[in-house]
Amino acid sequence: MHKNPRFDSNHRISNTTRLKHNSAPKSFVAIYKELLLPVTKFVIKRMGVNETEAEEVVENTFVAAWRGWNSFEHKSSYFTWLCRIALNKISDYYRDQVNKNSRIVVPIIEALTEADPKSLSPEESLALKELRKSVNKCLDSMSPEKRKLLQFKYWYNLSYEEIGRIMNISERAVEGRIYRAKEEFVNVWNRNK
Repeated sequence: MHKNPRFDSNHRISNTTRLKHNSAPKSFVAIYKELLLPVTKFVIKRMGVNETEAEEVVENTFVAAWRGWNSFEHKSSYFTWLCRIALNKISDYYRDQVNKNSRIVVPIIEALTEADPKSLSPEESLALKELRKSVNKCLDSMSPEKRKLLQFKYWYNLSYEEIGRIMNISERAVEGRIYRAKEEFVNVWNRNK
């Protein structure tokens, strides 16, 4: 009688099959337990946020690591590999956040930069003047760097690459800083309503 390799003599699923189908390989679990805190600290440091905000990125990092576990080539340490994945997930997070928050901030800023005062009614001109005053008040309460980033992006229409060259930082850093500047602008705007 030929035995099915997936079952032992007691007809239970073997450990090898259980690992493949029901849970993470033991070595991944060990790596997860060992590196969860260091990777979380790495993400918090890179993002400049608290643990709660970094949680999503850390979770996505370990999910991606789990999915790529069998393709890990051991050319670097597990920590280095996870940090590389985390950097990609941080970029994804900021891209998603920038897109989500752009629906709030960008229309306000575009309304200020694209409106032609000659084509507006007196009421619209007054409303635009008040809007500009409110936006300037918000911008004045922000740090000079964040204010400059928003100016580069929305008044001068510079790309992340161009802003990075001017400020001597990477495109990813520009993207993250603009996200935080827009987030701060939204918070200040909401407080001043």
